[in-house]
Amino acid sequence: MVAAIPFQTAIALFAVPTFTSNLQQAIAGKRLMPNLRRFWPLLLVLTVTTPIAVQWLVTASQDTGLLVLGVVSVIFALVQLFPSHLVVHPHQEKWLAPLVGLASGVMSGISGVYGPPLIVYLVALRLPKEEFVAAISLMYFLGSVTLYSTLALHGVLTGPVLIASALGAAVVGGMMVIARKLRHRIDEARYRKLILGLLIVLGLDMIRRGLT
Repeated sequence: MVAAIPFQTAIALFAVPTFTSNLQQAIAGKRLMPNLRRFWPLLLVLTVTTPIAVQWLVTASQDTGLLVLGVVSVIFALVQLFPSHLVVHPHQEKWLAPLVGLASGVMSGISGVYGPPLIVYLVALRLPKEEFVAAISLMYFLGSVTLYSTLALHGVLTGPVLIASALGAAVVGGMMVIARKLRHRIDEARYRKLILGLLIVLGLDMIRRGLT
């Protein structure tokens, strides 16, 4: 979308899909309260840092925004293509979680993307798949509440953008239903690598456009 519209608006368009999809997954499996108790230091720092960092997002030029978003997109894809072998032990969570929240808050505020620090951290915790999905969804949801509320205060998330975002949420919801039915027919590993490869190509193109 950033090829056709300002990158701030492109980020704002993800408001409703982010709310609906991540809230649904955060509350699934009755993991909401346990995750809130376990990850509250990370979540607190994330939600405090994001609105401060958003000040940069709303004032950045299109070229600078494309450059930052391109770099973050490439990092995000590489992190998922080449999983980390780091391990975080329970006694390390107390001091490490706030640092991860800080890094994610800054990244979300300047690019609208939370992914890399949170994913690396949760993978290092060696969470089971269902717990991982519930935890990352909770972090994305609460972070996005802060991000999009701040964008609304700055006039980026306007009424027309919110309507378009709601239509996007309907499309995302419909595709999720279809995807569940097709999941067993698709080579998920190959599909995932294809999407991440495409994201790297798009990220590099954004970096090129930002520099030129």
